[in-house]
Amino acid sequence: MPVVIQISSTGKLCDDTSLKAYEKPTNENILDLVDYGRGVFPVRYLGVPLAPLKVSVAQYAPLLETVNDFLKTWNTKTISYAGKLELIRSVIQGVQSFWLQVFPVPITILDRIVSICRIFLWGGKYAKVAWDDICLPKEEGGLGIHNAKVWNHALLARTLWDVHMKKDTLWVRWVNGVYLKCRTVWDFVPHTRDSQLMKRLSLIRDKIRSCFNNLNDTILGLKSRTTNGKLASAKIYELLRVKGEVRTPMSFIWKSYIPPKLSFNVWLALRNRLPTQDSLGYLHIVNRCDLCKGGLETIPHLFFLCPFTCRIWQQIRNWMGLGHDMTTLLSAIKWITKTHRGSNMKAKAARIAFCATVYYIWHARNEVRFDDGKKTEEDIIAKIKHVVYKILFSIYPHELVTF
Repeated sequence: MPVVIQISSTGKLCDDTSLKAYEKPTNENILDLVDYGRGVFPVRYLGVPLAPLKVSVAQYAPLLETVNDFLKTWNTKTISYAGKLELIRSVIQGVQSFWLQVFPVPITILDRIVSICRIFLWGGKYAKVAWDDICLPKEEGGLGIHNAKVWNHALLARTLWDVHMKKDTLWVRWVNGVYLKCRTVWDFVPHTRDSQLMKRLSLIRDKIRSCFNNLNDTILGLKSRTTNGKLASAKIYELLRVKGEVRTPMSFIWKSYIPPKLSFNVWLALRNRLPTQDSLGYLHIVNRCDLCKGGLETIPHLFFLCPFTCRIWQQIRNWMGLGHDMTTLLSAIKWITKTHRGSNMKAKAARIAFCATVYYIWHARNEVRFDDGKKTEEDIIAKIKHVVYKILFSIYPHELVTF
């Protein structure tokens, strides 16, 4: 762009013979005219990168750093599994969701975030339970953590709905004018050169359509999942996620009045994922129960075929008025569910006592094995009763709690 740069001392242009023109880049001309600094893409806005082209994988580094730094501030040695779980939940549904509702985040980045959370939860690369299973609801055997990939789709589905409803925003008008033109979002076919967001919205659209019989049912189904005109991401997540089988034992252990650390321990036991000696055969260690000094240490042996733990469980059953002989975790859950229905004090006490028994038996096993401790049946029973009374007193502060 030619620009005139010589001006007379009076501020007027010189005559034509004294004028000179120089060629300068357009950006340089603009910088000369305005008092702004030179900007470089991507620019950070509200914590996320904005760029005229596709955001590269490297530009998601701030997201990974935020997740990593958030979890690293906690000492994993002093936090229970249940505590770690709540921190991970805050990452997936808090820090991460801010990005997921704006960008079609690459699978590489989502997998990296899952890896960070998995290592934080289990304390190393070895995972006791697969992450896909953890992402199932609690009643289906999981821990209720959102699957990041499905959650990204559920959050972006709100944008898809805004385009369908032709929401009066600049961006929606731009999408309709540039991409859709005379078509609807349901007819749009993305091209290779289209933006990643439009491609991802098309993918989400097709996944949602596959959940219904036809387009009319799809639109009605989405409309039924709106609140005040806004698509509810949680309902779309429920629509898109992989479904598991509802398991009665899992519904039994996850109650608001049962401490999460007790529920988590029973959850691992029910999934046969407590690190008993039979699961550590590759270490070539001698498999022997440290509590009874007799049988092989397995989950069924500890709960409750072991003579030591069987006597503990029998005394707790007698204390709770559970006369039936229950020698496995599943049989105990089925019997308590059958005989102690409802949400009265006795039903809650039986559930708490069962979870506390499993927890403190495992806790005693670890103390004996790793700390050379010595635990008596009376010590463990006293701890179980103390926890049961403590929880019941907090639930029923003005009632007489006796068993």
